[in-house]
Amino acid sequence: MAVGATEYTPPSGREIGDRQNSRDALRLLLAQRKLYSQSKRWLALRWLGMLVIALAAPPIAVIWPNLAVVAGAVAGGWIFIGRTALFQLEQKTVERAASVQERFDFTVFGMPTTGIRSTLPSLEDIASLAGPDGKIADRARKGNLNDWYPIDVNQSGLKTVAVCQRANASYSDRLLNMTARVWVVTLTVWIVVLIVASLVLKLSLSAFLLGAMLPLLPAFLDVWEYWRSIRRAAKDRRDLAMTIETRLGGSNQPVDSQDLLVWQERIFDLRRNAPQVPDFIYKITRKRNEAAMHTAADQLNQA
Repeated sequence: MAVGATEYTPPSGREIGDRQNSRDALRLLLAQRKLYSQSKRWLALRWLGMLVIALAAPPIAVIWPNLAVVAGAVAGGWIFIGRTALFQLEQKTVERAASVQERFDFTVFGMPTTGIRSTLPSLEDIASLAGPDGKIADRARKGNLNDWYPIDVNQSGLKTVAVCQRANASYSDRLLNMTARVWVVTLTVWIVVLIVASLVLKLSLSAFLLGAMLPLLPAFLDVWEYWRSIRRAAKDRRDLAMTIETRLGGSNQPVDSQDLLVWQERIFDLRRNAPQVPDFIYKITRKRNEAAMHTAADQLNQA
């Protein structure tokens, strides 16, 4: 999607604030949330298989040592399925969700659509995902989807859009970093459990390595690479947030409308390639992250 030659004049801050709570905008938010939930089902299936392997492989390999290689092969086979078929199903749904979320931003920010996203669901599909129009307002209220972005209605449209884009990148950065920390703690706890169990059962070093660790090596590798992808995604969002913040904070190069289009394109790329965050992490951190987001937005609006 080329943005260099596209003309764009942002609406006022007040108009943006009204647009984000319009029925059309809320319909898109509901649809993208439904799609993200669907994508996480494929991720959950991947990790459910990994959990079964993590719980079953060590005792099977210890009780029946001759099955250690078989347990490792099963783990490797599941990872192959997870990284091919299940990942493709997950990624396809993520890209559809990212396209709907981009359309929400275009609607709210009054941005021109300068290209066609083949991953964007049809109007009928979006309507089906969001549900009946008469229930959109109620469903959005129950899902806390109103006032999605932190908006100062007295600010110019140019600054309002930039603040919203930064808020989006920074919020995702915090969410991904929390997810990375949760995975580190989970993996560490599981390794400690395996070591303690091996000591209690008085396993030899060879029995521990071949019986407990070998079957889990493919799973550990998958978790490690998933953790790295989360950290990389968080860093990319942090870089974008800092770039926008620097431009808003009085740099020698003020923000212009073309910057907003370029940043919006970057946000889409980050969204469609982002590792998924489990819903429970999103829910337990949402209140704190939104409070921090609004505080940061207020500071930038006052700058």
